[in-house]
Amino acid sequence: MSESYSVVNPCHMCMPMGSVLAFRGIADCMPLFHGSQGCATYMRLYLAHHFREPVDIASSALSEKGAVYGGAANLKKGLKNLMTGYSPKAIGVATTCLAETIGDDVAQIIREFRQEEPSARDLPIIHVSTPSYSGSHEEGYAKTLQAIVQALAVRGPPGDRINLILGSVISPADVRYLKELLQDWGCDGIVVPDISETFDGPRSERFSRIPEGGTPLADVVDMARSREILTLGGRFQTPSAGGYLEEAFGVPHRALPLPIGLDNTDLFIGEVERLTGLGLPRKYDLERGRLLDTVVDVHKYLAEVRAAVFGDTEIALGVTKLLCEVGAIPAIVATGSNSSDFVEAVKVISPRSRVLNGVDFSDIHAEIKKVGVDVLVGSSNGRQISKKEKIPLVRVGLPNSDRVGVGRQLILGYEGAGRLLDALTNVLLDVGSIY
Repeated sequence: MSESYSVVNPCHMCMPMGSVLAFRGIADCMPLFHGSQGCATYMRLYLAHHFREPVDIASSALSEKGAVYGGAANLKKGLKNLMTGYSPKAIGVATTCLAETIGDDVAQIIREFRQEEPSARDLPIIHVSTPSYSGSHEEGYAKTLQAIVQALAVRGPPGDRINLILGSVISPADVRYLKELLQDWGCDGIVVPDISETFDGPRSERFSRIPEGGTPLADVVDMARSREILTLGGRFQTPSAGGYLEEAFGVPHRALPLPIGLDNTDLFIGEVERLTGLGLPRKYDLERGRLLDTVVDVHKYLAEVRAAVFGDTEIALGVTKLLCEVGAIPAIVATGSNSSDFVEAVKVISPRSRVLNGVDFSDIHAEIKKVGVDVLVGSSNGRQISKKEKIPLVRVGLPNSDRVGVGRQLILGYEGAGRLLDALTNVLLDVGSIY
């Protein structure tokens, strides 16, 4: 953990951003920030740069008056305007630092709004507490996922559907890959949240105020009736949407690592085989074979290459494991989130790694200058280190604001691992460090 008294350049985003990533994965759901206008503007800008898609986030636009007298009037007006302008089928209300600091009782304000607005009485309005000073975007994402299932999932007759909860922030391409895999397997699955189209939609002449796609509300309601739940990622964050469904509704739940690399993907595939009773479709058997061929091809380039990996906990851990699978050395593994479990998980995979937990980029930079590395793997916020130290950066994860194609960046599954190994090898060949 960082020994600094201040954060110089954070290695994570703030909690409300995580809430948007979860809410936007639900069909016809619009996020609203209860706080200052600047918070919503900042998040819209950052996410638009990352996904290259328009991102609308409503705001209660608290000002000095609201900070003194309370923000109830602003929130009610914001909810009303949102209903009028967008006609959402669900609204996600996330609090920012200002609303949390003045102590607004958001749940009570929403109850009052329902009484005052008859048209809102049957509209799901999901509230989650996400002050930026309380945690990272990973924690905001996890809290929002649990708030969604708490608000919408309903007990009913047991069904036979498999529930796949995406416990970590991944790309739209990754989500599409997982959905296609379940379809190819003939598996009736519920994927939550589904950002495959809401953050990477096709060009259309018809403008839609709320992007098409997302997990249908009916599927979220049905989650409590699933046969079993698999959570991919999110093992180092609490609360857990899957854990809540298991405790509240008795749905069996298992948390798995993100399927990054050979071993982690084999683990996920094994679980799907168990749940469906069907073997691996030939399409993915061929993908696995191509990944093995890629490992053979790149091993002579990547063996003993020293890397610094940073970013979200599950992605950093998955990339670390993939590096070990090809003989590279993850000399530094860092995350901005605080998790002792993450430290232990890295040590199991790579005992020689220097693990940095709850740090910012100034800490990561200092460590890189101490131990020396050949390549950086992580978000585009590491580009300052890359330029200063003349170390190539392979961009993975969130945020990735200085390159296009983030929505099409696939790192999951056998195919995603092969693509990532190609990218690592080619960037090192490009700078001539492995000739």
